[in-house]
Amino acid sequence: MNSKQRGLSPFKKNKPDRLPMWYGGAPETTRNIMEYVGARTENEALYDILGIDYKTIRPRYIGRPFEKLSDGTIENEWGIRRAGCYWGQAINHPLENAESIKDLEKYRFPNPNDWDVKISAEDLTDAEGFCIIGGTWAPFFHDAAELIGMEKFFIKMYEDPDFIDALIEKCFEFYYEINIRVFKTNPGVIDIYFMGNDFGSQRGLLISPQLWRRFFKPRLRKMIDLAHRNGAIAALHSCGDIHEILPDLIDIGLDVINPIQVFAENMNPEVLKREYGKDIVFFGGIDVNEVLRLGSEEDVRRETRRIIDILGYDGKYIVAASHDYLLPEIPAANIVAMYDEAMKYSMGK
Repeated sequence: MNSKQRGLSPFKKNKPDRLPMWYGGAPETTRNIMEYVGARTENEALYDILGIDYKTIRPRYIGRPFEKLSDGTIENEWGIRRAGCYWGQAINHPLENAESIKDLEKYRFPNPNDWDVKISAEDLTDAEGFCIIGGTWAPFFHDAAELIGMEKFFIKMYEDPDFIDALIEKCFEFYYEINIRVFKTNPGVIDIYFMGNDFGSQRGLLISPQLWRRFFKPRLRKMIDLAHRNGAIAALHSCGDIHEILPDLIDIGLDVINPIQVFAENMNPEVLKREYGKDIVFFGGIDVNEVLRLGSEEDVRRETRRIIDILGYDGKYIVAASHDYLLPEIPAANIVAMYDEAMKYSMGK
């Protein structure tokens, strides 16, 4: 069984030789892993040694170069400044004074033409035999909230829902159009469409289920339907306690949910698997906050076995940490131990 077959096995009835494994991390984290395992290249470290089964190929930004400003921040295509272009807290809100839909119409939103959606022959060759993840991350909730500021966003959901609808739609349509182009330009290439919007905190949803169903559920359904029409599996990353909307996500056809933060409230893996395991694939769950970051290698191996026993006993599970972007503060030895244990423990189960 090759990585592509293994990576797709949670969605099929065939039993894999072992559970499929996915990795996501900061460049510094990957370099730490390379140094720890003695690898010369990223491919050697992640795929030859660790045995990762998925390769991610995203659209490439080809618009105007982002300039580093005098204060050290970088302004991205949304006009939002951060210490890093796509990470860290937003330190400005370009539409914080917007009060009407007309104000939104005056703003220069990103242009899908600034993204190269064609997957190169080189990338296809590199990903041959692997399960390919593609499309845009599409964090339309975060972009909308950061454009006007989170507090204002939450207030206006109640006071001016039409304004919020228009703002979210502007952000959503940008990503939706890019994804249309991705699938049209690369027919049959993408196995899994993987998007991300964090709807949960560690103690519950950031917004009520009722408001989530009004503003986000229909748009997520539209994105999931696009993936399905193009033969791709639909995956969503959403941190925190999202148990209240899991039935809704299943209802709109979501195939797989990530990252399963098992120590958030109401995210007990035994309960999740029992209640929803027949309807959705779980992806993640090996704790980052305490075990991977602070635990010993044996702690990591023990937790990896525990999560596999709970979420992966039926093969409907993708091995990964409980966050999609592992930071350099996590010891490389612990990351390697997680994948090594998962490979050995799930072999032939």
